Amino acid sequence: MRLIDLYILRRVAMPLFAAVGIAMAALLMQRLIHLLDLFANRGSPLSIIMKMLGNMVPFYLGIALPAALFIGVLYASSRLSSDSELDAMRASGISLARIMVPILGLSIIMMIASSYILGWAQPYTRFGYRALVHLVTNTQWDSAIERGAFFTGFGGKTMLIGDISTDGTELSKIFVKEKDDSGNSVVLTAERGDLQKRPDLSLSLMLRNGVRSETSATGDSSRAMIFDQLELPLESVAADPFRPRGEKESELTIYELFKYSFNTPDYLDIEDIQAEINERITRTLSIFFLPFLALPVGMSSRRTAKSLRMVVGVLFLIFYYYILQFGEALVRRGKLGAFPALWVPCLLFGIASLWLFWIADRRPGQDPLAHLFEALSAVGGWLRRLLPRPRKAAS
Repeated sequence: MRLIDLYILRRVAMPLFAAVGIAMAALLMQRLIHLLDLFANRGSPLSIIMKMLGNMVPFYLGIALPAALFIGVLYASSRLSSDSELDAMRASGISLARIMVPILGLSIIMMIASSYILGWAQPYTRFGYRALVHLVTNTQWDSAIERGAFFTGFGGKTMLIGDISTDGTELSKIFVKEKDDSGNSVVLTAERGDLQKRPDLSLSLMLRNGVRSETSATGDSSRAMIFDQLELPLESVAADPFRPRGEKESELTIYELFKYSFNTPDYLDIEDIQAEINERITRTLSIFFLPFLALPVGMSSRRTAKSLRMVVGVLFLIFYYYILQFGEALVRRGKLGAFPALWVPCLLFGIASLWLFWIADRRPGQDPLAHLFEALSAVGGWLRRLLPRPRKAAS
């Protein structure tokens, strides 16, 4: 690898990794806030919430990697252009096509990573996330008890709870009757207790200020003791088994999707399978064309603000992915086939990106986007002139 290739890769990699880090941090933080709000009153351990958050990483990586590649190439192109480094490279006989070689190598690596994430990692982690949500939301203390009434279900224990706090963790006037391993009858009473959920979602009841009495199986002996604090393990009310993986097409690997496209099970729709297959493939192939669009957009007219080029480039990318989402929805509803709904936008995106790159490479003096950027810059300047300027404080 030539020194120029390493230099270009370094220019692209720095903003790329920064964009991945910022995007993942923002997306995961938003999901974490949602999970904490969802399970705030359920007493779910932090370890379960972190597992759920970890299952969301492949999903967010599938979004962040293409966007980060586009931003990395766009930012690098803008910096190289504004610093006149691109002019120097081209003056020395290095064409844009040659400059694109290391970037395309990086793009192919991103395509391979994205195909694995979309095709294999995401289906399993989507299912894992939904299974954990089911486990947490269906393994509940409140679903098994009735205030002021006897109930069972926690390992054969008969319980009576006089009062329960709103969040279900603070109890008062507690009565518990059970048999131990020797067949002895054990009765526990306590003024109050705290319900605690362990990392494995098992429950324990911390009794406070109570009495424990024990009667032998034959009934000829008994004993009692007073306690200030006593931990009583409880067997959680088990949630119903979660459904098998694959009842939703988003939980199927790309291999399973192709298999079911020829022999579709009754619980799946062929339209959903076709939409899922083609959406994953077009998203993966689109990554190859991203550098061809980002490079010429970053090389636009120097009279245009660099920040404006970045904004317009990102808006192009967002608009394109919204078109793919809309096309996928049309295929799922049976309104349109996969080719016109997904492949036509993908091909148009690829052709437009290659054409823009060809214009930038073959006609250095012409920029098809320059007029658009200049018009937007003029509108922005006009709006700034309309806004009142803050007055300087009198000295």
